[in-house]
Amino acid sequence: MGLSAGQSGICPYLGLPEDADSVQDYPSANNVCHHVSPPTVPTLTHQTNWCLTEEYARCQVYTAEHNSKMPAELTIKESRPPRRPVRWLFVSLAAVAAVLVGLFLLNDARKTGQATVPGPAATATHTAVPFLLIRDSTATPTRAVSPTATSTPLPPTLTPTAKATRAPHSLDVVIGEQDKFIIHRVSSGESIQLFATQHNTTPDVIKSVNYNLVVPIWVDSIIIIPLDRKDPGDLPAFEPYGIADKGLTLRDIAGKFNVDLEILTLYNDLLPEDLLEPGEWVLIPRERTYWYRY
Repeated sequence: MGLSAGQSGICPYLGLPEDADSVQDYPSANNVCHHVSPPTVPTLTHQTNWCLTEEYARCQVYTAEHNSKMPAELTIKESRPPRRPVRWLFVSLAAVAAVLVGLFLLNDARKTGQATVPGPAATATHTAVPFLLIRDSTATPTRAVSPTATSTPLPPTLTPTAKATRAPHSLDVVIGEQDKFIIHRVSSGESIQLFATQHNTTPDVIKSVNYNLVVPIWVDSIIIIPLDRKDPGDLPAFEPYGIADKGLTLRDIAGKFNVDLEILTLYNDLLPEDLLEPGEWVLIPRERTYWYRY
């Protein structure tokens, strides 16, 4: 902590570089003798033996003429005001500003299509800039040459094709493309005649396309209903099969039930490798057992 220069036991000419009225009460490079010109830091030994003791009155510097020069042997260094710390914040802001200006100029040059070609080297002049630019004085300046701009065609933008997702073969969902069917769970009060009326078909056609159909139909039984069909034609009978295991395909089912894979895929409108999810239903083609005259 600084002490008053007038305090007893310390030379009144000893003070801080920028505040002669304050002084550190121990030997320090911050203690400056203001009796000499320019103000100078006495050696730490001299401060210990004279400046910071009551013997200062007999100090050769104290008794010398005011504004005389500090003897070299008593000088620790030239006492100049300490350099202020570099203002890094200012330098950083200036650097950011310079970069932004450079980017703006570069972007403007690109927009106008004008390439800047440096002219002959001008005579060097001293210009105040916020940065210290250090260059090799032996280097020969070279003329910057802008490469010839070539127009490179951009590859065509490829629009990803949306992958079609099929509707699951759930109950009451239409199955098939040319010949259409639904697989239905019978509820209380429903009948084959009701299904024929609702789906523009006949009871005989419904009986023909259901393999081993039990008549009268029971509540919660599963029945296959053809749509918009007045006669069975060459349709086989079908057995409804519910998928319980994950990862099955029509190829797996064809092998399991020993049926023709091509016919199986035709009536179910699926690919052989389409994965079936638990809860879906598949039409298994069978030999027709119900015949009638039409």
